[in-house]
Amino acid sequence: MPESDSLAQRLEKLGSEKTKITVQLSHEIVHLLSSQLYKSPLKAIEELVVNCYDANAKYCKIWIPSAIDLNANLNTSKIAIFDDGSGMDIQGLTDLWHIGHSNKRTEELTKRLARKQIGKFGIGKLATYTIANKLTYITRSAKGIYSVSIDFRDFKNDVTGKGAPLLLSVREFDSWKTIANDPAFSVVQKATGVTTTDLEKTSWTFAVLEDLTEKAADVRAGRLEWVLRTAMPLKSGFEVILNAKPLPSSKEGYKRVAEFALKDLPESRLRALNEKTHDNWRIDGNLLISNTFKSGTTGTVFITEKSLPGKSDDILRSHGFFIRVRERLINEEDPLFGVGTVSSFETLNRFRADIDADDLDVGITVPREGIEASALKKLFEVLLTEVYAEARKRYEEYIKGSLDIEKRKKEHARSFVAPQLVEYPIADVLINKNTLAGAEPDGTWFYLEIPSGIDCQRLAATLYSEPRSKFKYEYVGSGEIKRLLKFNPETSTFYINRDHKLVVAYGDDKQSQLLLEDFVAAEVLLEVQLRLANISPGVIGEILEKRDVLLRSLAEDHPYSQQMLAKHLRDSVTDEHDLEIAVVAASRALGFVAKHISGDGEPDGIARYIDYPGGETIITLEAKSSKSVPSLSAIDFAGLREHATKYNASGCLLVCPAYPGGSRGEESAAAARAEELKISCWTIEQLAAVVSASESHHFTTEHILNIVLKKFSPDNVKVAIEQLFAAPTIEMPPLYNSIVIALGALENRMMDKERTLDMVFTEVTRDTRFIGLKTEVFQKAVADIVSFSQGGLRLSGEKIGILVSLSELRRRLHGANGEQSWPVRLSKFRNDFSSLNVPEEH
Repeated sequence: MPESDSLAQRLEKLGSEKTKITVQLSHEIVHLLSSQLYKSPLKAIEELVVNCYDANAKYCKIWIPSAIDLNANLNTSKIAIFDDGSGMDIQGLTDLWHIGHSNKRTEELTKRLARKQIGKFGIGKLATYTIANKLTYITRSAKGIYSVSIDFRDFKNDVTGKGAPLLLSVREFDSWKTIANDPAFSVVQKATGVTTTDLEKTSWTFAVLEDLTEKAADVRAGRLEWVLRTAMPLKSGFEVILNAKPLPSSKEGYKRVAEFALKDLPESRLRALNEKTHDNWRIDGNLLISNTFKSGTTGTVFITEKSLPGKSDDILRSHGFFIRVRERLINEEDPLFGVGTVSSFETLNRFRADIDADDLDVGITVPREGIEASALKKLFEVLLTEVYAEARKRYEEYIKGSLDIEKRKKEHARSFVAPQLVEYPIADVLINKNTLAGAEPDGTWFYLEIPSGIDCQRLAATLYSEPRSKFKYEYVGSGEIKRLLKFNPETSTFYINRDHKLVVAYGDDKQSQLLLEDFVAAEVLLEVQLRLANISPGVIGEILEKRDVLLRSLAEDHPYSQQMLAKHLRDSVTDEHDLEIAVVAASRALGFVAKHISGDGEPDGIARYIDYPGGETIITLEAKSSKSVPSLSAIDFAGLREHATKYNASGCLLVCPAYPGGSRGEESAAAARAEELKISCWTIEQLAAVVSASESHHFTTEHILNIVLKKFSPDNVKVAIEQLFAAPTIEMPPLYNSIVIALGALENRMMDKERTLDMVFTEVTRDTRFIGLKTEVFQKAVADIVSFSQGGLRLSGEKIGILVSLSELRRRLHGANGEQSWPVRLSKFRNDFSSLNVPEEH
């Protein structure tokens, strides 16, 4: 006997023919009743396990080859299921192939155990057609040992659906040893874990799938384990062993923060049910019954502190409704059982309800993957809606209780930003693998950055259980077109793109930075919450992309930052319309009252400055955009002079990317015409640099006018601007801060003396930056601080009085001293406040 034969062929030669069974089906019907109804290849294995359960088996042993073996050797690999159930005789094998009817439940009424039979339609064995071409049953009962094999390819096409009769040979064996001694059977027996003791029993059944199809490669032992643990009635009296591993019933080890049974539904829920359904819902002992659900419905519901694991290669889901009919799960992949959308995905991701409702049996669909739409199902959905509402109510009560506990903590220990708002949602995302796919086309997140190789489960556990690691904010240059930020949950760090237009607009003011940083934290959690709400990554990406465009546009619409204005100038080098507006806006930032005009025969803008009592000075504004150096004719110096004359302007500020003949200096035609017609030739970069430094270098409108009205050629303008930057200047914000530090240094010294300007001046000049500080500059700085302090500091002659704490004084001066202010309440959220050297009394 060649060992290359299939097991079915070898059994045919080992046994003698006892009889033949007639099966009459067309190929079309087989295809319809298998691959069309049973869409998941896992259902094929599950249906065979159902047969084991219905055969009153105490245990079922399953062998699934590894994924690698299945992919490489579909033709030679085998899948096997053994059970120690009642076995089948000739009549049982004949009944096995009755399609559309099963006598299991009738038998149950007459002679069987007190186990609810699952099989209903008698077509479960056809599910195996999805993963195998051949199916062999070897079975033992009190009447003997038999085998029967079927090759699904033997069913012929028939448009009538009837098909030609197919005769299956039933082989009989005189002893189980005849089979066990065969090498091919021995391989399957050992792989499945079937022992000699198993085969010596008086009844058992072995189902072997051979000549596997491509769909069999999708069968994974880990995922099958989840299906069997979750979908089958694994309990005392029925054990499933998969690849030598016993499968316990699925039970989550997560902390439960709310839990109740259906029999404990409050009276208010029962009233709501009856108002909506008029079906007389009531509690009867441990059952929830109604006029329609006469057999009663039972179940338990719980909410966990952590989010339950989501979909993965091995886990379909752990949350939602698990509806069982006759102890078999009927909604493996639908956590809502068709109820529809829910109002809180935060609750749904922590919610589990295991409900038994045998009255739904009349509506079960053929593959037992759901229930047909009907009045019965709608009635049941109303019940589930109330169950979910009660669960959400109890979870919200838990959250409120947690927040109340937080309120009673002392300030240094209390978190005003609850973990439920930040850490828990991030952990929910990390633990639910179906949310880890990002919103970008390459699979990355829009904002969240999950480092390669990170253990998401471990990190999630840390976020759920450990004290908060204060969040950090770092500014990095990522490029203007890149995202606003990236958030690394492992390091609790927000990396903010300093090149983004929104950051450029608001990042140069310390107090504005705080608001910006609060905003980016909310942006990250927005993406997280959208993912937890089961919105598709593509939709999230589109929403956040449009939001990003809006943020950039808003930043450009009303710029306050000098840095932003300077950036607009640089970005507008090739766009004449944008450059005109940018030059007008820049002139306003330099102290002029400016207006955009443009048009034929008109300057691009005019700028006015009134010097009391000197009167008004007007200059025209002209901008020439270009991808390269503009030509002399494109600049049209004569035309610019006419514009100035038309508006009685004293001068003209011309801005270009560069000027023709630059290498010739004062000998160039551009320089000559500029000097002749009194046109002040600035480059875009020069104007941007002056605008950017105007506050820190204290540039005034008079400084700008002094150049525009007196310096004309490109080289002369360049020299004048360089001299402007070279002029000695004192950075006032650092000086303000140094004065406050000096007051702090004096705090515990010379307690019997009032603070004077001389005392503070001496302390300030210890700083090497201010060794040569002039007295009048120091006194002006002190006067500024008094003004900014909002009553916190008083100056009386030479005496300085501090009327608030030093920390409060520094907080009031945050806009002037360039130092980040800390809040009046201690933060448990932000790490950067801890680095501000907060005085002890704060």
